[in-house]
Amino acid sequence: MNPGPRPVGLVVRREVSERLRAKSFLISTGIYLLAALASVVIPHFAGDSKKVYGVGVAGPQASAMERLIGQLAPALDVDVRLVRFPDHAAALEAVRAKAVTVAVVDADRLISRGEPPERLGVLLNTASSQVRLVDRLGAAGISPTQAASLLATEPLALERIEQPQPIRESNRPLAFAGVLAINLLLLTYGFTVANGVLEEKSSRVSEILLGALRPSQLLAGKVVGIGVVAVVQLLAIALPTAGVALVLGSFSVPEGTPLAIAAVLLWALLGYGLYSCIFAAVGAAASRPEDVGNATAPITILIAATYFVAVASVQDPDGTLATVVSFIPPMAPMTMLPRAAMGHVAWWEVPLSMALVLLMTYATVRLGGRIYAGGIRRLGPKLKLRDAWRAAAG
Repeated sequence: MNPGPRPVGLVVRREVSERLRAKSFLISTGIYLLAALASVVIPHFAGDSKKVYGVGVAGPQASAMERLIGQLAPALDVDVRLVRFPDHAAALEAVRAKAVTVAVVDADRLISRGEPPERLGVLLNTASSQVRLVDRLGAAGISPTQAASLLATEPLALERIEQPQPIRESNRPLAFAGVLAINLLLLTYGFTVANGVLEEKSSRVSEILLGALRPSQLLAGKVVGIGVVAVVQLLAIALPTAGVALVLGSFSVPEGTPLAIAAVLLWALLGYGLYSCIFAAVGAAASRPEDVGNATAPITILIAATYFVAVASVQDPDGTLATVVSFIPPMAPMTMLPRAAMGHVAWWEVPLSMALVLLMTYATVRLGGRIYAGGIRRLGPKLKLRDAWRAAAG
């Protein structure tokens, strides 16, 4: 007989109410929120901005140099602050006093305290070459207007022989953040489920609850309730952090971000649903907190290994490794996410991966629920999972 919604809902409300009021939840949420805000605020106010180079110009060609430097600087991704000087001596003194980084005199002499930065050197040499070329064209009888027309160039025409992949590189940071969030969710709240089951078993609370509920109802309510708490904590951390980042201009919302966020939430729920019943079964079979740590070691190793593979997938979402592991159910919640968020999947890949995860989740619920039912009533020494399975059959 399937668990009814009302008993499960009562367990969910109990879990949510108790855990949201717990000091551990409030303290951990505050610590995580402060850490997240610090990761946004500190780089913003630590002077992590783009360097601006002071460039002095002097001589008869100062105006032409200023115009060309202003035109070329954005293309070379160089920020400059132009300063006009009356002569060579004034420019030399400004460089010596560090009022400017470099100075260009007569469009043919560069003054610098040492080797100028590479991009800045390319910018100034390119501008100087064009100014001198215009002078030579003028000496040959070509007007400045004609010279400017001759120097104007069009970019190469691009002829594609392959269609570009629908890569959304702007979603790469979000994909990495999503992988990290799912990894922390599985580890943090997986252990919360296991320890919560063990606490109720040790305090004999489970015996009272099982007087009115079936084991499957108690398990479903605990898993769903702790999942709701996880979502509340995630939103309590993510929303203020994103708001501060938007105000400071440290975060923009590129095209495709809402779908990428939806993918993160969906895969997080699928991953939690898959692993939570495994952690619950381990908690039901344990008798001490040490038993939980030992029994969950293979699970945590699998989650950690999946995390590192998923990080590699963020860097190379089209690689063979990323493609293969995104269809392995225990690894798919973290490894399919980068490929889906960055647009590196065919239309059928995400539904197939989800179907495989849901199929394994169903099998895990059946297996974990039976072990949970056999272990939750058994006090004393730690049970082997096989013995818990047999106890449920009895």
